[in-house]
Amino acid sequence: MDISFMTNAGGDNNWSLDECARWAKEHDFDCMRLGDTGGAIDSDKILTEGPEEALETLKKYDLYLSCITAHHNLLDDDKEKAHNEQEKLIKAIESASALSCPLIITSSGSPVRNGQFYGMFSSEPGNPSDRSDELVERFQVMFEPVIKVAEDKDIKVTLDVAVRMGQIGCNPEMWEKILDAVPSDHLGLSCDPSHWLWMGILPAEDVIRDFAGKWYFADVKDCEISERMLYRQGIIGNWWWQYRVPGRGQLNWSTIIGALWESGYDYVLCVENEDRGFPGLEGFAYGGKHLRGLLPPKDSGFKREGKHWKTSGWERNKS
Repeated sequence: MDISFMTNAGGDNNWSLDECARWAKEHDFDCMRLGDTGGAIDSDKILTEGPEEALETLKKYDLYLSCITAHHNLLDDDKEKAHNEQEKLIKAIESASALSCPLIITSSGSPVRNGQFYGMFSSEPGNPSDRSDELVERFQVMFEPVIKVAEDKDIKVTLDVAVRMGQIGCNPEMWEKILDAVPSDHLGLSCDPSHWLWMGILPAEDVIRDFAGKWYFADVKDCEISERMLYRQGIIGNWWWQYRVPGRGQLNWSTIIGALWESGYDYVLCVENEDRGFPGLEGFAYGGKHLRGLLPPKDSGFKREGKHWKTSGWERNKS
């Protein structure tokens, strides 16, 4: 596996893509995940002016583009907004193709936040406030044209699993529903166990194995739970859990990486930094160094051998 990190560069940001790439190389990163935000990666610009400027800059530092961030909410209740977001997502796929980037990461979408699509708490499934099935149907309608373009361009569409961003694809039950709704080997999930820890979806290694073959990317951040603050605030509080960079939380990245390998995943580990206690580039560098120490040395010639969970796939675990 290679080590990546998530960032934006160019445009209104404080550093250029050249400066960003130079820093990445100096801190032993293999690749970068860039946002389609109007800076170094801008789908409109890429599709009209070409990808050469960005590609040449990355090549200069022996880096590659591992993923493009293109979060768009296709499930907005405002149909005009939802279709505008759909058009932007399709442009991002076409831009990724021009950039020879194999995948994009996006949102499964939701018109409500924080899992409220399930409706009122402690109410039975299908109660009048439960919109989960309705939104899966909307997901199918909105994503089928997107995935058709992705298949034509051979770009993987990877769904972020963060619940607090407002998206229905945030737990195993909903992953099964949306993957069934749009069955395609060009639609998958991004592995981010930091959310599962505070949501109680554990052990993370079993979650990974249960969806073997559907992990197309790995967002890597850690999480820390304070039992004392949980006692003080209950689950409705906000400080009883915090995101950390890898190595500063309670997840075991050695066994998580092992579970990813066993599940057939062998792409990149992408460091995200939402760590209040270790912000900025220093946190990214720390996280990257921690992960590097858990991987075989680059020149070791290590290869995965033997059977892995992908041979049975996530379909088996739905029965």
